Amino acid sequence: MSHKINNIGVLGAGRSAGYLIEYLGGYCGQTGRKLRVYDVQFARLKSSFQVADSVELLVAQLDNPETLEAIVADLDLVVSLLPPNMHAGVAEVCLRHNCHLFTASYTFTQMQVLGEEAKKKGLLFMNELGLDPGIDHLSASRLFDLAKARALKIESFESHCGGLVALDDCTDNPWKYKFTWNPTNVVLAGQGGESVWKENGQEQRVDGTLVFARARSMDVPGLGSFDVYPNRNSLTYETLYGLEDSMTLLRGTLRRKGFCRAWDLLVRCGFTESSQVGGWPTVGAWFESLTGFENSMDWAKSLATDPQTAGLDPYVSFLRLDEGVAGLVVDDKTSAQILEVILLDRWSLGSQDKDEVVMVHKLGLSDENGVPQTWFSVLQVLGEGGDRTAMAKTVGLPLAMGVETFLEGEASGLGAVVPFDKSWYLPILHKLENQGIVFKEYL
Repeated sequence: MSHKINNIGVLGAGRSAGYLIEYLGGYCGQTGRKLRVYDVQFARLKSSFQVADSVELLVAQLDNPETLEAIVADLDLVVSLLPPNMHAGVAEVCLRHNCHLFTASYTFTQMQVLGEEAKKKGLLFMNELGLDPGIDHLSASRLFDLAKARALKIESFESHCGGLVALDDCTDNPWKYKFTWNPTNVVLAGQGGESVWKENGQEQRVDGTLVFARARSMDVPGLGSFDVYPNRNSLTYETLYGLEDSMTLLRGTLRRKGFCRAWDLLVRCGFTESSQVGGWPTVGAWFESLTGFENSMDWAKSLATDPQTAGLDPYVSFLRLDEGVAGLVVDDKTSAQILEVILLDRWSLGSQDKDEVVMVHKLGLSDENGVPQTWFSVLQVLGEGGDRTAMAKTVGLPLAMGVETFLEGEASGLGAVVPFDKSWYLPILHKLENQGIVFKEYL
């Protein structure tokens, strides 16, 4: 297989691409393959990452169908770092030109349908090979196989992940949070419908607007206490993980302690509303219409004296939402869009700040005699500062290593695949460990 795949293309050179291009560029150089990277500009990439001389950086408008068609026609394998809503179009073009495809994004129905056609043509359409989804699948699958090898029954499984900031770099910020990824996704978190999971044998459903109010606390060995709120539909993975008999299955997002209670306040006030433009003449009018107060100071005082909101005043004082930012125009925006612009200023990641990725798996197990056990597997990755973020590393490297694993003929599967199989997780986890991405396990 490997000798037939010589031309590899990366679509997109944004925040998640740097480590992938460094790693894959080095591998392609060693094996005599060509790596081409396509995007509209590469200044950010070249300023923070080592791009091998053999890697071609080619300017292209990837949202142009004719341009995309011409690019893929000359490739054997595509790594798409484009927005998820573009992956179906990329997959269709890959089918037409007999091209393998790798993405870090969630699998969706159309991708599964296209994957059936890809399988008939001997093509691999790999999905969910980034951080979350991605590393979580690899590490969880390894734990499941280890439990089976020890004749342990999996009674419960929780998997949580958070893109955070090193505590030393947000000491004056009560939220203990800054943007390390797509800010729109953070502001609109929970608005994709119900969150669904299984707990103590019962299916649980919570409307997205209530997930922060229903957040729970979780003690992570070695790292302390975090907030956790449920992600999407955890039960999507019940069969894929082989956990039909498990009493609990929950996938969630981690935030620092106190974040979810404060964010729920913003949700309840309407700051994250995204369905309609409000038409406010000024940022002050926007703020007052949602809080009933003219400024953040008065709002904070009111929160501090109410037992239901006591302790939230430092959070709203820090954001200073009533002040807005220079040049902010509000009359043509939704409340969520206004909030995002302000938060981009308040939660900006400084050039020397280090982001942090935390992932934790918690397994409840029982042996043949019904004696319970609890396993934890914890990953903590710190960024290097600037664009060399932990998020970019943990999204980009698994994808690059998956391509390497495939080209070396180590892994199995065709069509639309998610990396649960041992032939994927063993080599990729080993490669990640060589890059310092290591789970600390409490078994």
